[in-house]
Amino acid sequence: MRLDRKEKAGIALILLVMLLAVLPVGVIVPAEKAASWNYLPYWNDYPRNARPIWLSSGFRTLESAGTNFSMTFAVDGIVPGNVMIEGNSTVRLVIHRPDGLSVVLGPVKVDERTSINSNPTLATGAYDFAESLGYGPESRPLFTPTQLLFMGYGGEVLEGRYTLEVESSSPVAVTVFGDSYGLLGTDSYGRDLWVGFVLAGRSTLLVSLEVSLLVIIIGLLLGLFAGYYRSRLAILLESLLNSLGALPVLPLAMLMIFSFSTTGIAMTREIKTETLSLILALLLAGKFGSAVRGFVVQEKVKEHVAAARALGAGDLHILRRHILKPVIPYALSHFSLLFPKVVALVAILGFFNMIPSDNWGSFILEGLNQNALYAGRWWWFLAPVVTMVLLSVGFALLWEDETSEGVLA
Repeated sequence: MRLDRKEKAGIALILLVMLLAVLPVGVIVPAEKAASWNYLPYWNDYPRNARPIWLSSGFRTLESAGTNFSMTFAVDGIVPGNVMIEGNSTVRLVIHRPDGLSVVLGPVKVDERTSINSNPTLATGAYDFAESLGYGPESRPLFTPTQLLFMGYGGEVLEGRYTLEVESSSPVAVTVFGDSYGLLGTDSYGRDLWVGFVLAGRSTLLVSLEVSLLVIIIGLLLGLFAGYYRSRLAILLESLLNSLGALPVLPLAMLMIFSFSTTGIAMTREIKTETLSLILALLLAGKFGSAVRGFVVQEKVKEHVAAARALGAGDLHILRRHILKPVIPYALSHFSLLFPKVVALVAILGFFNMIPSDNWGSFILEGLNQNALYAGRWWWFLAPVVTMVLLSVGFALLWEDETSEGVLA
């Protein structure tokens, strides 16, 4: 089976998005950051409301590591917001300013991580230097300790080239934070939005995949039984499938999730992933199961099925060898249309805070709660929306109607 360029592009898009669910979290983002996404104190040293690194910025975040090294950079209008040190060492910082002055901070003992803004010794050294420039205690609410190190007289930024010397007893990593950080910037708590996007995407895709597979399994089982047999149970299943297919999915899903969930911390809803997937699968399996039943009804009266039955073939043999043959391609094509819809449904439920785990809906809702849209941080919302669109386009490129030959044929 040969794939044309359209189908190859569709597969590439699907695989690209599904990497969020397939790859281990630690491969895409640092495992420590992923584990600390909801632990806000972890992010205290990171810049708040930073822009993505691919957007123009006044001062880009710089990183370096080693023992007894220096970093040279230019300041033009926008000053660094913080200097973070990671490692286990005794560290002394010396900042050489373009006006000829030098600022000595430390030495301090670094245990895992600290920064100029959060370390009392380093912050005190920055404040003491700032007072020599005329920045008294009344200036502290307006500037971070790090920002004061790059100010000149009269409240103006001292532009020019700076050199940061790092003296350490063992290797350390130093990050000079600017107004840009990471692929998606940071939120108002300093959290790396790329980490949140990956965690939300992973949860959304895995739940959606589980729901879609359950829909196919449940629909196949109910549709095959309801179409092949003519018992009271089969008639009851046929009525059940027709009823499920006519129900409004979203409001019923919200009602059932609310009924089967409990109220957790901060008034959030808590429900097991298995229960959530089963609820959504049952609500979505009606139309597919009815379509499978229609296939079975058509196939079971054909001559080759009657011939197999006359030769003594059992029901399982007939279902497996003759009935399922036309049903499986339809199930695959239905899955290709269903999965993107389930992703959107999970995101909508997350947006209404009906799903406890992080997902793209709750990711967007968090952005609205932090007024990111009004602050012009559009990339926060663009990332999950574009990813869902790419996933839908990928499956759409694989979709072929009955008259065309494609990967699902």
